Amino acid sequence: MERWFIKNKSDPGIDYKKLGINNVIYKILLNREINTEDDIREFLNPSLSNLNSPILLKDMVKASNIILSHVSKKNEIRIIGDYDVDGVTSTYILYTGLKRIGANVSYDIPHRVHDGYGINNNLIDKAYDDKVKCIITCDNGIAARDSVLYAKSKEMDIIITDHHEVPKIVENGKEVEMIPEASAVIDPKQNSCSYPFKEICGAVVAFKLIEYLFLIKGVEKEEFYDSFLPYAAIATVCDVMPIIDENRVIVSEGLKKLRETKDLGLNALIEAADIRKNEIDVYHLGFILGPTINSSGRLESAKEALALFLENDYSKALEKAKLLRDLNYERQVLTNKAFEVIDEKINRENLLDKHKILIIYEEGLNESILGIVAGKIKEKYYRPSVVLSDSKDLIKGSGRSIEEYNMFEEFSKSKEYLKSFGGHKMACGLSLNLSDLDDFIKDVDEKESLTDKDLIRKVYIDGNLKLKYISMNLVRDLEALAPFGNGNSAPKFGAKNLQVKSLNILGKNKNFLKMTLSQDDINYTGILFEDSQVFLNRLASSYGREEVMALLNGRPSNIFIDIVFNLDLNNFNGNVTIQLKIKNYRVTGENNVINR
Repeated sequence: MERWFIKNKSDPGIDYKKLGINNVIYKILLNREINTEDDIREFLNPSLSNLNSPILLKDMVKASNIILSHVSKKNEIRIIGDYDVDGVTSTYILYTGLKRIGANVSYDIPHRVHDGYGINNNLIDKAYDDKVKCIITCDNGIAARDSVLYAKSKEMDIIITDHHEVPKIVENGKEVEMIPEASAVIDPKQNSCSYPFKEICGAVVAFKLIEYLFLIKGVEKEEFYDSFLPYAAIATVCDVMPIIDENRVIVSEGLKKLRETKDLGLNALIEAADIRKNEIDVYHLGFILGPTINSSGRLESAKEALALFLENDYSKALEKAKLLRDLNYERQVLTNKAFEVIDEKINRENLLDKHKILIIYEEGLNESILGIVAGKIKEKYYRPSVVLSDSKDLIKGSGRSIEEYNMFEEFSKSKEYLKSFGGHKMACGLSLNLSDLDDFIKDVDEKESLTDKDLIRKVYIDGNLKLKYISMNLVRDLEALAPFGNGNSAPKFGAKNLQVKSLNILGKNKNFLKMTLSQDDINYTGILFEDSQVFLNRLASSYGREEVMALLNGRPSNIFIDIVFNLDLNNFNGNVTIQLKIKNYRVTGENNVINR
């Protein structure tokens, strides 16, 4: 069951026509709370000139001075990154950027299984043995107070660059930030940081540091953007940052740079993924290139992905990229099998009836894909979901949440059962003793306050749109709102009482449905990705099997559905047509609710 809501933000009375937009685009912008003339102009014209100055980040000047001092002395600097896309790209940006200004620099990335997340004492010992004088973290470090103190005890400078929430404790009824006592800490989430936009990823924090260092050293802006903007864009999308404010500029301009990049590693990755370079969009970053980069950190070492980007021989780079694609395929197989195991357990043990928060342990799963599986479970059942498996002496896992449940805050109430824990509102990582699992689940259940309404998926629609008002001009106008992603989703429209005039089931798994939809004698092709049997059963429950069989056999039928859809262009043999990309649907008679 779903609840459909039509967004209806108040109109401040802007003369939108003088801004060169129509009423549909204007309403969509208002729905995104872009509601002043200046904000609309800036949103519709993303420009690098609108990026915030790096100097606004707390400790930027201090960190840069420390780094330049070590560069001038030829001291070795070591970057310690993370094993996901954001960590790999931020490591690349720092390593390559520091090389460019003459630094004696090396890098290390922890292994997901052997080291765990972030900087630790073993990595610090390795750096000390290699006579490293300065460590720079990226996409990690803000929670590493003990490791930072350990590095300082070795008389090493340590600079934190991170974007995660600062850990807090409560003292005398007030929350107090536990900021590591590093030589410098660059993280926009610090209360004392006046940076105007907090929702940047780790790679963008690294990007800002190199931007400032390049400015001091006189490196041309164009070289800086050509080298690093594509990496910042990939990380922003893959770390699911909101594509608003300066993130919108970074992704929009980064995609342009990516389509024309001469970077050997990126070009090899694009070729190995069989992507047309001039058509690269957010989808390719988030669902093809990003997962391929991520696969090395999940199944092998993230250093393999970094080695691809640092390769100077294209044939070798292409070979490395193809190996990453193979790893990604292996990761997909592991994920699908694990999802089936967990899904079957949920249904076999009737967990949906017993718990509003799904916390599922299964022995023998690859711990690198637990977060992906948790996300798929959450999407299927719209429940906060955690998937756990065995890891050395503990059980370890990842969680993904829904908007109505702050997973970090709620699980923090039960942290006495946890050996390690970190995350934010929508996701977390945790470990605990197997013997404590039942007590942890019971404690989480007792402390949650979710209602049945909270567990109904909410679908937000930009507005109703009759088929007769759809045109190629409207589709082109909507393209001005791209790039789409988290925080700026592709506009969704609703249409009611569409007659299904034809239906074809395609794809080897029979999960691609192509149908002709009609309203007031206007016809459009609608496409839906769903198990065909699920769709047919829903039609049959309202209209009967005979009516469904008539539709499948090409005979006239009297089946009607309501849909939520994106407008999409289909280019086939040079013929461009509009199609309706169905995101949600309901069959006449189903018990769904639409709210204004």
